[in-house]
Amino acid sequence: MRLKEIQRTAHQAWSPAGHHPIYLALGTSAQQLDASFNTTAALEIFEMDFSDPSLDMELKGSLPTSNR
Repeated sequence: MRLKEIQRTAHQAWSPAGHHPIYLALGTSAQQLDASFNTTAALEIFEMDFSDPSLDMELKGSLPTSNR
């Protein structure tokens, strides 16, 4: 059963267990092709909202980077 999903190839880190709302940080790597055919590197922060019935997570912020 899926609760939420993000169509990215990335490294992940969750916010601390006692922290609310729950955030997921994703670090994408340049040269890795994802579902959107994007090949740039970025740090992205998503909010996990279980009251929203959709599979989507809200993007709270994104920081493109030239580092891989």
